Amino acid sequence: MFIINFIYFHINVMLNIILTTVSEVFLKKLIDLELKNPILLCSWQGWPDAAESATKSIEEIISQVDIIDKYEISSEAYYIYSDKRPHVSNPKPEKRKIDWPENKFSFVKTNSENDLIIFEGVEPDLFWKKYIKEFLSVVNYYSVTQVIMVGSLLDSVPHTREPRISITATRSDNNKLLKGIKFLPPTYEGPAGITSAIGEKLDSKKISAISIWGHTPHYLQVTHNPILSAAIMKEISKILNLTLNFDKISKRSEEFRSSLNLALEDHKEITKYVERLEESYDTEEMSKIDPEPKLIIKDLENFLKESRENQN
Repeated sequence: MFIINFIYFHINVMLNIILTTVSEVFLKKLIDLELKNPILLCSWQGWPDAAESATKSIEEIISQVDIIDKYEISSEAYYIYSDKRPHVSNPKPEKRKIDWPENKFSFVKTNSENDLIIFEGVEPDLFWKKYIKEFLSVVNYYSVTQVIMVGSLLDSVPHTREPRISITATRSDNNKLLKGIKFLPPTYEGPAGITSAIGEKLDSKKISAISIWGHTPHYLQVTHNPILSAAIMKEISKILNLTLNFDKISKRSEEFRSSLNLALEDHKEITKYVERLEESYDTEEMSKIDPEPKLIIKDLENFLKESRENQN
C-alpha cells in the first residue's frame, strides 16, 4: 500500500509540474495580443450541453466572425479517453482523422467597445481545479470583467412551443449588457457542472457572470436540437449586440420540426403527454422538475403507465 501511495503521489506531482509549465508557456504566447475590454463567451460539451444545443449555437457564431488568433489548452491530462473517446472519421478517401477532446479560445476583434473571446470546451473528467486555474489565466491576463456561459438542459417543455431560455446573473448591478433582459440570481442546488465551479471562482474574483440556459424537451432522444440553438443564438446576439445571420440555423430548425412532427404522428401516448406539457407551459404552472435525466425519464414512464392502465 505504501508503494502504491508513493507512486500515486509522484505521478500527481509530475502532472502538476507539467500543467503549470504548459500554462506559463501559454501566457508567453499571448503577450502580443491586444484586446479592448474583452467579453468571454463560453460553452462546454458534456453534462451542460443537452441535445448539443449550447455548443452548436457557439459553433454557428464562430462560423460568422473573424478570428484573429486561437489558443488551445493542452487537454491530455483532463480526460479519461475510455469514457470520452476520440472520434475517428474519413474526411477524404484513404485518409483517416481522429478528433480529440479540445478546449480552445478564439479571439475576435469587433467594432463595438468590447472585443470577444469565444471558448469551446469539453467538461473535464479529472483535475477540475487545475483546469479552472488554466481557464482563469486567460480571464486574468486580458482583464476580462464579464463572462457569459452558455448551457442547455433537459426539461419538461413541449417541442410545440417557443423554446424556454433561462438567464441568471451575478454581480448584475449597473451591468449594461442586462438592460432590457429578464434574469434572476442563480438558485440551482444539486450536482455541479463545470459552469457552476467556474462561476464560483469568477464571483470570488468579483467578475460578473451571465448564464444563458436553453431548455430542451426531455422526451426527445436527439443528438442536436437546432430550434433551441437558434433561440440561444438570439439571446446571445441581443445581449452582445451581435449581428448574426440566422438563415442556415432557421433552415435546419424547419427541417428538424418537420421530421419531428412526422416521427411523432403515430405515437398517440407521446402526443397526449405533449398536450399535458402544453397546458402547463401555457398557463405557466409548470412544476419545477430537477433536470436530472433519471427523474425526468421516471415522470414520462409514470405517464405512459397511467395511459396503459386507463386503456385496460
